[in-house]
Amino acid sequence: MLKKIKLSFADKKSLAMKSIEIAPINIDLSKMIVNKPWGYEYLLTNTPLVEVWHLSLDYLKSTSTHCHPNKKTALVVLEGKALFSTLNKSVKLSPMDAIIIDAGVFHSTKCISKEGLKLLEVETPPMKHDLIRLKDRYGRTNAGYEGKEKMQLINNSYVKFKSEEPHVVKNFCNNYLCLSFIQNDNDLRILLSQKPELAVILNGFIKSADNNILYRLGDVIKTNTLKNNKIKFNNVSLLSISKA
Repeated sequence: MLKKIKLSFADKKSLAMKSIEIAPINIDLSKMIVNKPWGYEYLLTNTPLVEVWHLSLDYLKSTSTHCHPNKKTALVVLEGKALFSTLNKSVKLSPMDAIIIDAGVFHSTKCISKEGLKLLEVETPPMKHDLIRLKDRYGRTNAGYEGKEKMQLINNSYVKFKSEEPHVVKNFCNNYLCLSFIQNDNDLRILLSQKPELAVILNGFIKSADNNILYRLGDVIKTNTLKNNKIKFNNVSLLSISKA
């Protein structure tokens, strides 16, 4: 399942009631593991315009009901099951399900699998401080992003990608991740031969034959939509995901 969540009237109303000053974070988050009451997260890879975070949630733990007023967010389930909720409804997510969330949409993610939950979170543009918490079961309502006391230096046991070079990880949370650069049809054929199910656009955009933009930065796409289509690439880098 690939689902897009649009900004609702309830989101606009809740956001209008919040008058919180959001301060930038003066920490190099690329070097940190950020400990959360529900687990942890760290920066997997990034470009100047997109960040991809890896989130690990413990059983029955949940993120706050929060929104990002100024950035688009996408969530991709890698392992485990989740209950994703907005102010209006909830939906269960399984591996290879993805949600694309408009800026300003209040949402939360709860782990409902005993083995835990592993996610990718894609943020466009990179603004980790862009956070408003509406409700939180751990006492963080109205609080900003975690401070230094919740962070520790990352070590080599955590997988990371360099966005400027091709990279492959054959078993990341029971998935095969591949960072590829697509400049022409041959590059696309090579990527599709690996049979990925999903891909995240980290750079550039994809156009139709008549020059309409089909996919932009931070979008999650089903790779089968790229087959047998006359599409154009403009300096595209993709993080593709398939089952290991």
